[in-house]
Amino acid sequence: MDRLRTPFFIAALVFICLAFALEIAYGPLASFLGGLVGEEEAPGLGVPYLALVDGLVVLTVALMGLSMLIPKALHARLQGIATLVISFFGCLGAIVLIFVALAFLLFMIGLLASFFGIIAYLALFGHFPREVAAGYLAVILLLKVAFAICLVLAHQRFMTNKGLVLLILTSLLANIIVSFLHGLVPGVLVSITDALAAIVVGILGVVWAVILLIGSIPAILAAIRPPSAPKKSGVAH
Repeated sequence: MDRLRTPFFIAALVFICLAFALEIAYGPLASFLGGLVGEEEAPGLGVPYLALVDGLVVLTVALMGLSMLIPKALHARLQGIATLVISFFGCLGAIVLIFVALAFLLFMIGLLASFFGIIAYLALFGHFPREVAAGYLAVILLLKVAFAICLVLAHQRFMTNKGLVLLILTSLLANIIVSFLHGLVPGVLVSITDALAAIVVGILGVVWAVILLIGSIPAILAAIRPPSAPKKSGVAH
């Protein structure tokens, strides 16, 4: 029971990587799928912004897998450096994307403030492909659930890692938030709640990037600290 079940761990890594890849490729895939069902509108921001959280999940699990392939000391150094670099740039990227979504949200709300603006809003954003997004989100959620199950089957000790458990729960929560906000309002207003969902998910991504960034500092300090000199014997010669 103390051994890592490698096939389940590999399956877990594959599932979360697939979910992350689907989020990254959402724009082109959603446009293609929307064209098949006659919905050629812009696919929105909520789904691709999920990658801001799930990218950190992929990083965490991949580093766990790397520990099976390289020596422990080297892994500790690589883990600290990789986490520091990726979480830092991930945090900066998430902040930029939050402002992009906020600007997009304010622009749409501004259009609704006037009669001609409402006409422009309906023409540009009034037909959000909610059905395509819902199907896409369902697939991503299924992959995340499969990932969590395989991770538990790989080793129950993963569930004692509170940080990992909270990160996975945040990933699932982000998925639910996007789905909930897509279904909360009439179809003509989904573009607005989709931008709001993107902002919420972006904030979750920033919070976790900062947590991982702070958590990587001790490993970085340990990696750059020179090895301690051996103690001299107190026996006189």
